[in-house]
Order: sequence, then C-alpha cells, then structure tokens
Amino acid sequence: MILRLVIADGSQSPAVAESVEVSDDGVLTGWRSVSDGGVGWFAGQLPAGELAEIQALVGAVGAPPLDPPPPEAAEEVLELTATGPVAIAGITDGSGDWPSLATASRRLLDRLTDFPRAAVTVCYAAPSVARLVHRGTDPVRVGLGAVAVRATAWRGYYEPAGDWSGVVAGPAEVEARPGWTYDIAVGPEADGLGVDDDVIVHLAADFAILSGSARVPVRAKYTPAIAPPDALR
Repeated sequence: MILRLVIADGSQSPAVAESVEVSDDGVLTGWRSVSDGGVGWFAGQLPAGELAEIQALVGAVGAPPLDPPPPEAAEEVLELTATGPVAIAGITDGSGDWPSLATASRRLLDRLTDFPRAAVTVCYAAPSVARLVHRGTDPVRVGLGAVAVRATAWRGYYEPAGDWSGVVAGPAEVEARPGWTYDIAVGPEADGLGVDDDVIVHLAADFAILSGSARVPVRAKYTPAIAPPDALR
C-alpha cells in the first residue's frame, strides 16, 4: 500500500464515510457515500504518470504534522506505510510536503469515481424525472423503499427557478446490474422544472446500499456546473 485516506463526518445525514487506497502497483480502490460521481464501490488502475506523482509526494514528506483539526471538522485520516495513520483534518490545501500530499489525497476521492465497479449515480433524465443509473461492471444491491429526493432549479447564475423535495416509495431491495436504471417522478408540483433551455436542475437522492446484513445510507448528487456571468455572454 502507498496510501489510504478515510474521511468520516457524522454531522450530516446521510453520514459521510469515504475511503480511497492506492496499492503499490497503482490500483485505486475505495468507497463513496456522498458524491456527484456515484455512490458505492470503485476500482481502477492509475496511469503511470499519476502514480509517479503520488509516490513522489509520499516520498517527500517528513515527520507527521501536529496541526490540530478545526472544531467540528470531519475526521480525515491518511495512512502511509512509513508513518501509520496521521490525522490531516487540520492541514489545509497548499504548498509544502504534507499540505501537497493532503491535497493530492483528497483529490483521489474525486478521481476514484472515474473507475466505477459497483455504483449508482443520479441524473436529470427529463423534465420532472430523476433517474438512478448503475455504473460499473459488478452488481450492487440497493434499497429504494423510501428515496428522499430534492430538485433545485437555477436560471442564469444561481437565480432560483424552482425547488421540490419529497420522499418516493419504491422497492425495498433491488439488484442493480449494468444497464439498470430507475426513474423517480419529481413532482407533481415540480412539473416543468428544467423545461426552459436556460434552466439547470441540481438533484440529490438519498437511498441505501445493501451489503450483507448492513444497510448503508448514501446520497447520489447531480450538480452540473453553472457558468459564471462572464461566460454567459
């Protein structure tokens, strides 16, 4: 193992429980519980250049820092072979050996979602329709008995254009495989969200991933970028 990062934050619901690990041969594996790129399990091979950058950053760090985490900060633990587990919540992104490594390690969580293995994401498939989509090659069991959905529409640069939230009943358990999708009606009072060309809809869908007897609450998000005013001209 080259590094392992674990982030946990129980102050929100569903709780954040993220992990990413880079093995000696550059295999990237991990789990996402709250993410735009999907929730579930991920695994893939880092390109040689990215692996070399991570190895260089790990090789450059000195003694573990003593920076205390900010009050009420999420727990962030970075484990290296040479140091063992190191709390990095108090290390802000920036230059220097540990800040650079902390920054790169946090970015690996986003990079992880480029390699879905057994995951589910959400998208805005059509006006007033949120769609859950399987990503990856392996099946994943999901609980859809009570899916909490929030849809927020924006016009221009974050000008509110509509909002809807609700809980939608679905199957208590389903095995999602490659090609699987599940549509959720966003409405009825939300009918028309995202019909106009200049409106962008953001979504959050809370459901559960089932692993053995465990039921893990997760949140799949869909937040396409909104161009700043200068880019809209």
